[in-house]
Amino acid sequence: PSLPPPHSPAPLHTPRAPRRWCSVGRVFSVNRWVGAQMGSVDAGAAMEKIRAAGLLRTRGLIGGKWVDAYDGKTIEVQNPATGEVLANVACMGNRETADAITSANTTFYTWSKLTASERSKALRKWHDLLMSHKEELALLMTLEQGKPMKEALGEVNYGASFIEFFAEEAKRVYGDIIPPTLADRRLLVLKQPIGVVGAITPWNFPLAMITRKVGPALACGCTVVVKPSEFTPLTALAAADLALQAGIPAGALNVVMGNAPEIGDELMQSTQGQKDYVHGFNSCWQKTDGWISKHCEKGFFGARWECALHCFR
Repeated sequence: PSLPPPHSPAPLHTPRAPRRWCSVGRVFSVNRWVGAQMGSVDAGAAMEKIRAAGLLRTRGLIGGKWVDAYDGKTIEVQNPATGEVLANVACMGNRETADAITSANTTFYTWSKLTASERSKALRKWHDLLMSHKEELALLMTLEQGKPMKEALGEVNYGASFIEFFAEEAKRVYGDIIPPTLADRRLLVLKQPIGVVGAITPWNFPLAMITRKVGPALACGCTVVVKPSEFTPLTALAAADLALQAGIPAGALNVVMGNAPEIGDELMQSTQGQKDYVHGFNSCWQKTDGWISKHCEKGFFGARWECALHCFR
């Protein structure tokens, strides 16, 4: 008697659990949900603490120098819980990206010549600085991205762990000896860094999606141009600042943000860039469809939790 009659019409509406965030762009389903999750974080006090630590950067990083957009344009970075403007950051495009690639290409010839041990020490120091500024980075992430503080702290640990891991793996980049088919031959495999790496990262993990790409690239001797999401660039800029403090040389790590189509086009079309990593959502994939068809031999694209790593010739 409790069962519905056969062939009964389906209900017009089936209640569903609310989604935490939309899969397209950075639009949260309910801002009040985000605000509640942020708990008692005082935005004003948090920003002052971040400024006091010297981690609030609003300009791009090219060749070890903090630079504004060449045309002076800026974009707003907003707190998704309140809509409050946290900062105005440089809105860069193809010209700034081209200069960043040139800087990375120039630095490649010195960074790649360092011993694996020297690169490992710089990466290890970067990891230590990330961990010593864990609270400031987590506050910054919560303010610009909307994560609860507990999750933001977890991401800092998670993101820093990639740098720690690849700092150790840098010393274990082994070649190989292949058994020959002829008695008078020796077959040796020598791994060498491939060159400039372009990394396009999404808004939802503004630190970890950068360190998991930058870490292995720097470890094996490549240099990097990072394009973080224009919605969450502050965490990326703070991490890059700590990389400079750790001794990563000027030009080895560059950060440009702003006009995503222009930056992406320049990264994919540049003859100086050797490998590109793209990790993003639907709006990003709509653009990268064209890039893949034209440059599929030099690009790796990560969807969801997948992330390809290929930094050697």
